Amino acid sequence: MRYFVKMTEYTPPRGMKDIDVEEMEKRMWVYDKIETVLRSYGFKRVEPSFVEHLETLTAKSGQAITAEIYHFKDKSGRDLGLRFDLTVGIARMVANNFAYPEPLKLYAISPMWRYDEPQAGRYRCFWQWDVEEFGSEEPYSDAEVIAVSLDAMKKVGLSGIRARISSRKLIDGILESIGTFDETKRLEILRILDKSQKVSHEELISMLKTAGLKNEDVEKLLGSARLRGSVDFVSSALGKSNAKIEEALTEIQIVWDELSSLGVSSMCELDLGIVRGLDYYDGIVFEGFEQSLGSLSIFGGGRYNKLTGIYGKRALPATGAAGGVERLLIALERKGVFRNLPKPNRVFIAIVSDEVRSHAIALCQSLRNAEIVAEYPIKKWSLRRQLEYADVAGFTHTVIVGKKEVQTGLYALKELKSGNQVELSLEQIINKLAPVAQHG
Repeated sequence: MRYFVKMTEYTPPRGMKDIDVEEMEKRMWVYDKIETVLRSYGFKRVEPSFVEHLETLTAKSGQAITAEIYHFKDKSGRDLGLRFDLTVGIARMVANNFAYPEPLKLYAISPMWRYDEPQAGRYRCFWQWDVEEFGSEEPYSDAEVIAVSLDAMKKVGLSGIRARISSRKLIDGILESIGTFDETKRLEILRILDKSQKVSHEELISMLKTAGLKNEDVEKLLGSARLRGSVDFVSSALGKSNAKIEEALTEIQIVWDELSSLGVSSMCELDLGIVRGLDYYDGIVFEGFEQSLGSLSIFGGGRYNKLTGIYGKRALPATGAAGGVERLLIALERKGVFRNLPKPNRVFIAIVSDEVRSHAIALCQSLRNAEIVAEYPIKKWSLRRQLEYADVAGFTHTVIVGKKEVQTGLYALKELKSGNQVELSLEQIINKLAPVAQHG
């Protein structure tokens, strides 16, 4: 009798993915570039909890996001969920900690989860970089968040990055000029407008009519949402028909003046089609696009003055931005950025015999102490096999250690790409291969 054992295919769940060595190297390079910019602006890194109370996640996120939350009951019957963004967790942290001074600038680069339909470049577990500023009601803060986002994207190689800026307050003023809407209806209309770049014009009209808008109101609203250009152009087109519109336009002008001082206003455009889908936004909103990649959104964000008040005793005005890492990697691949990345030196120490193994390991440690990536064989290989491994494993250099090298203190340093070989002392090898920053 034969027994057939069904072999389980152990793969990640749908919408999840592994990150291999090559991709992780790219990610680490991107994180380093982004963090360099964020820290130069004074942002400090934090890490909010991966798991939140479900009530925390649903308090001000909107119906669409609520349906996408990974939620479950723990062994004590508590309703918990995996975070779907970083803003909520960071806002909760700040709202419950009075030790933080104001204004407060924080950032994170971390994973989150959404039970969304997987697509190319979109996974159910994904990473974001995120910046948040707390404690300032002034539009200066909005401008700084936009500027740091643009600078971070320039730093990683997106030369055509542009920010399209709008205002929830301005859209509310436009809605107010059309009619009176309760909070539920207002949020429904805003969520529909947020789909303007994802559905056809006909679908958009149909959804707005279903939401209760009359034909003339739909036309007026969509006509306003199509406005793009300078602040003067949009102001002229809208007029100052109510106090909310006037206040919003004043804020936008302050943001523009600040962006000009920061040297990035030429990379910005006012676009009333930008709404942002999350319900907690209540002021300036924006999205970043790489011009050469069409409608691919690279980052987005906006002001949320009421969120911290929901989560604790410390109610602070706030604004922030975030960008998806996976989407950014796609953009950088399309731009060819990774093709030109310099590869750090990696040295393989080949050991001729066990007699010199201890010396070779000490040599390897000296290189590591000088911040040079160095390895030695941890398998009992012949010298030929060691050198073959070094060649296929992506090392940039080899150093062979035998009796002669131990006696003379000179080592044959071979560059694998060119085949060039020179005899150098340990100090000379370090001076040649160590990162430039180490030498000041």
